Amino acid sequence: MFPGEEWVTVISAFALLGVSAMLYSRARHVAAILWAISSLCFLIITIALATMGLDALQLSATPYLGSLYPGLLATGIIASRSEYWKHYLAFVVLMLILIAVGGELARIPRVLVHSISGLIIVFLPLILAARKQVSATAIVVSVGGLLISVGGLALATLMAGKPLLPFETVVFLLHPLLFLSAFVMAAGLYASKGLGCCE
Repeated sequence: MFPGEEWVTVISAFALLGVSAMLYSRARHVAAILWAISSLCFLIITIALATMGLDALQLSATPYLGSLYPGLLATGIIASRSEYWKHYLAFVVLMLILIAVGGELARIPRVLVHSISGLIIVFLPLILAARKQVSATAIVVSVGGLLISVGGLALATLMAGKPLLPFETVVFLLHPLLFLSAFVMAAGLYASKGLGCCE
């Protein structure tokens, strides 16, 4: 960890938002809108973490924003190549409703949306690149997805009271993982021209 690393994470969130907005300006594709909304959620989370520290995890909006970030990234990846993105968006919305119900039910949908979205973000670009449906640079999106998955799942399980990693480890890795995930994801979306949907 280094002084000010939380603000570097905020900068990476702006980079992801900027790339998403640029991709939308090129093609007006729904995938870019989903990525921009996801980026905005991530930006809000990073600003809260930078100003409040881990107390930001206790904010009532954090579970929703934290679930929308990977959920809408995954939905955008699906939308870049398929009309079935609305089905996954419905799943994400259902998970948000279950989180709002609260109690024991709130823990399961948080983990579900993070783990399933993470699998989509990691594996779908790889599959599309292997089939030559998108450029090989889409693999960079998968690397960003892997980082998002590790960080998001660690945070989701920590917030749910069932941490996968010790608390100190999560705190130590939090900002580097968040920064790297957003920066790598932005680079992957830019290099692959939004997985080919925003050329």
